[in-house]
Amino acid sequence: MTDPIDPPSQLIIVGIGASAGGLEAIQGFLERLPGQQRMTFVIVQHLDPDHDSLMQELLDRRTDSPVVVATDGGPVEPGHIYLIAPGEMLTIVEDRFHTEKFAQPRGVRRPIDVFLTSLAQNSGVSAVGVILSGTGSDGSQGVRDIKNHGGLVLVQKPEEAKHDGMPRSAIATGACDLVVPVGEIVPVLEDFFDHIGNMTTGAMTDGELIQRVARHLRNRTGHDFSEYKPGTLLRRIAVRMSILGIATSQDYLRHLIDAPAEADLLFSSILINVTSFFRDADVFQTLRETVIPDLVTQVGAQATLRIWVAGCSTGEEAYSVAIVLHDTMERLNIWPSVSIFATDIDEDALRVARRGEYGNDIADQMPVSILQRHFRPRADGYVVNDTLRNMIRFSNQSLIKDPPFSQLDMVTCRNVLIYLEKPLQRAVISAFHYGLRENGLLVLGNSEAINNGKSLFTDVSRSARVFSRLPGPPARLDLRPSDRPVTRPTAQAADANIEPTHPYGADIMAHFAPPYMVLSDTSDLVYASTTATQFLQVKAGRPQTSVLKLIRPELESTLGRLLRLDYKMDTVQTILFDGDIGGQRRRLRIGGHVIADAQILVVFEEQTIDTTAPQHASNVADTDSHTYLRELEAELDMARARLRATMEDLETSNEELKSSNEEMMSMNEELQSANEELTTTNDELNTKIAEIRDANADMANLIESNKVSTIFLDADLRLRRFTPEARNQFRFVTADLGRPLDDIGSDLDVPTILKDCRAVIARREMVETEYQGRDGGTYRARIVPFEGDGNLGDGGVVLSLFDVTQLHQLAQEADAQRTLSEQRLTEIEDLYNVSPQAMGMLDRNLTYVRVNQRLADLAGLSMDELIGKPLGLLSPAMRDQMASLSRQVLDADARFENRQFQGAVRGDPDADRIWETDWYPVLHDEEVAGVGLNIRDVTERIQMQHELRRIMQELQHRVKNMLANVLALVSRASRDATVDRAVFVALSRRIQALAQTHKLLTQSNWASASLSQILEPELTSIYGTDRVELKGPEIVVNARAALSLGMAVHELATNAAKYGAFQQAGGKVRLSWVRQDDGERDLYIFRWTETGGPVPQDTGDNGFGTKLIRSTIVGSLDGTVEFLWEPSGLTCVMTIPVAALIEIPHDSIFNSAELQPSLR
Repeated sequence: MTDPIDPPSQLIIVGIGASAGGLEAIQGFLERLPGQQRMTFVIVQHLDPDHDSLMQELLDRRTDSPVVVATDGGPVEPGHIYLIAPGEMLTIVEDRFHTEKFAQPRGVRRPIDVFLTSLAQNSGVSAVGVILSGTGSDGSQGVRDIKNHGGLVLVQKPEEAKHDGMPRSAIATGACDLVVPVGEIVPVLEDFFDHIGNMTTGAMTDGELIQRVARHLRNRTGHDFSEYKPGTLLRRIAVRMSILGIATSQDYLRHLIDAPAEADLLFSSILINVTSFFRDADVFQTLRETVIPDLVTQVGAQATLRIWVAGCSTGEEAYSVAIVLHDTMERLNIWPSVSIFATDIDEDALRVARRGEYGNDIADQMPVSILQRHFRPRADGYVVNDTLRNMIRFSNQSLIKDPPFSQLDMVTCRNVLIYLEKPLQRAVISAFHYGLRENGLLVLGNSEAINNGKSLFTDVSRSARVFSRLPGPPARLDLRPSDRPVTRPTAQAADANIEPTHPYGADIMAHFAPPYMVLSDTSDLVYASTTATQFLQVKAGRPQTSVLKLIRPELESTLGRLLRLDYKMDTVQTILFDGDIGGQRRRLRIGGHVIADAQILVVFEEQTIDTTAPQHASNVADTDSHTYLRELEAELDMARARLRATMEDLETSNEELKSSNEEMMSMNEELQSANEELTTTNDELNTKIAEIRDANADMANLIESNKVSTIFLDADLRLRRFTPEARNQFRFVTADLGRPLDDIGSDLDVPTILKDCRAVIARREMVETEYQGRDGGTYRARIVPFEGDGNLGDGGVVLSLFDVTQLHQLAQEADAQRTLSEQRLTEIEDLYNVSPQAMGMLDRNLTYVRVNQRLADLAGLSMDELIGKPLGLLSPAMRDQMASLSRQVLDADARFENRQFQGAVRGDPDADRIWETDWYPVLHDEEVAGVGLNIRDVTERIQMQHELRRIMQELQHRVKNMLANVLALVSRASRDATVDRAVFVALSRRIQALAQTHKLLTQSNWASASLSQILEPELTSIYGTDRVELKGPEIVVNARAALSLGMAVHELATNAAKYGAFQQAGGKVRLSWVRQDDGERDLYIFRWTETGGPVPQDTGDNGFGTKLIRSTIVGSLDGTVEFLWEPSGLTCVMTIPVAALIEIPHDSIFNSAELQPSLR
């Protein structure tokens, strides 16, 4: 068995068992099932093997989860719903399904038990069993196995189930965790696994929560669970939390403390009372064949055989051991005195064990011979016979805190230790060693072992987990402290009529009442009065509770006869005793009275003995006594003879009844199995009928609401049904049903319609055609044949008419539009073919799919020859470059224009030409389907540009030389002492500034220049970045703007050096520019700001530099200039239109791209 806290599978597999009435419950279950990937559901039903199941079709409509039939070897997928196939037995091993045909006849098959048992072995604590509506007891053993492996068991509420046999049988096993309505099963499962997840990841999982709950249970119940495995406790707590709807462990702990009854409920939940007769058949086979025969032979007939069944639960294990022991003693004819002690801490389970009453499902747990020999049938099950009941004594005893029994020959403790922690397991093993005799036997569960007790026991049968006590002194007991439960006073309403207890009652009873005892229904001594102790005698050895073991030997036979009398016929019985007690003659009248709780009050009344009577009276009495004894013996012999004859007759009748009963039971089981299968099939058919009824209703609604003219005709072309829309073509009335169609007026050509209908009936093929109405309308007709329930002649046709008049009009308009489109396409084709540039289209494989004549000429082929050829055929020299660009268009959906290549083409291989190309994507359904290509020969244009560039460079050289000559003349004039040198210096610098800007423009072919390249030589290169701050976006300005801005900035810098910020060491200049739209024009605003210099003098517009700046900005660039003479320094604001700065005038000296030998 799987360890209860170490699941072998990560899947949460929920096995659902259902039979008669189960379809309705399953559908209700699936309606609450959300789309999820957390759990897998496997539905096992009793299905008729001779018919296909409709279950998959019916359930698939109820849920979004996949519904599939389990197949042999198929894996278990999360989030799926699996169904069992008819006639197959389904199991699960290592998360894979296994199927096989049933070998057993109907009535013996138990598919739900088989699957749930395999699920328990496969999934351990992750297994979940659910029992829904059904008859019989299939599933009872399966839920026992799931509960024994630590899994969760849910049962549909019997009152809600259509058939409550299976739910009640599952509940009777004691393995059920929750009994809930079917609609709450899914929420309970989700809550349960949510609680498990929260607790196993919380701080209180194995710490404070376990300890506090265990401590509270110890105080309330007297039993300590602190050394139980945490996984077991957590799962039981999670079940209670799901039942109570409590979200957190802290809230549950608070509820446990506040609600006194919760401790008892949790205590019952923790105790896993899951057992069965002869559980683990291989173990009992070993006991039957070797272990117990050897034990009986070793003990012998004269000794006492003592066996302890620890953790007996509801008694099945103890009775199974007693059956094997009794049959072994009978087979060997060795009859030792037998004492079987069966103990548990669950008083409710012990109550069931003492009664020895079990349900009908135990018939599946043992052979018929054992059932007939050791059980008596009753209306709702079986009762253990008295022979077995007398062998066993059931009592409440704790393994961990109560001393063990002594002088034991065998101890069985199966599937108890797995729920205990290792230290507690060792303590229990030591207790067993303490109680066993040398070579005594210990039997454990399949998943249990001795572990650290190797020095105490040795193996007898490793497979059956049977061990033998090694010789040596008993192991030291390691019992846990015995904590008694806290006594909870019961509230009782005060009653004024109750008289107070007299303080003299006890004394009166002690001195004047006769001796009496109170015995239980099993003859155990419950109470003895003070005077009755004279008749009791305590014997050496283990304390006894039976009054026959405690009464004085002289009274044992008399009291035994009294207790064997029938108290059902008379609640008061009396018997006389006349004899010696302790050497003194006593005459006693001993009476038995039935009192409350079936207890017996035994009263000893002293009788007077006449000691003065003559001696012969004694002789007479002796004679009378002998006579009376002879008469009693004769009567007893006659009674025995009559009883023997009656018993023989009863045995004969009983054998006949047993034989008849077996036949009836076999027939009943087969009938019940067939009935369950038929009920399941009937449920499926009823659901199918309901669906057909709904479909018919939907069809009627469709006919009423449909806007299509539909007419149903039988094989004789008589009207069967029609839609309201059909009245637009035929003058139908309700009374026309059953009339021939040609008897009914219509605007259509009815004879032609009937002719087509007859042809459809004859050929059994659909026909589509069109009819013209007298009103000018056009109708599209579809005539479809249909078959009836019998032969083809019972069928007919369905005539559907669609008014396509407007559609025809639209088609005519579409034809006209298509003609116009074709005409335009022809014009485009003509333009394509006469275009002076080469044009073509490539597919995704870069193969030509369309070309014009110019492109074909370049390739040296005809247009038809070029179609289908690869792109590289045009020019091997440019093949790689062109292919690379084409791939970029295909992959990135990009467009490239004016890309230049140089090389020869196939049509003119000797000419090395320059080609300008355009590449663009060709789309189809919004996907790039190909590449469009345009090619132009720009060789002559490029050559002209080269010639213009040469002329421009020569002109630039001459201007440069001219400016140098001007500077030389200015320099020579400046040496003349009569001329003001400042004028010449200023003039020189202006010419140098102009030359610098001219140089920048020359480098860019007088097309444009970067603003930073213009400003930095005038400012930062001269005055340093610590005194000059330039801030604004990067701008590429045209030639005219470059000259004007360069001149204006030069004038401002010269002024700052003479009179402004650059005159003093700490002075600074900030030049910033921003782009701004004033609502009318898009402008650039340049702001020159000086700080740290002398206070400027307002010169107005008289200065030469001021006039130069204004004329340059206003006249050349259509801008404005504003000077602000502020104490902190000069501020000059220049506003210039963006168009004047950026747009390159058409009269530029040169504006063309340089030739690129490769892709640009």
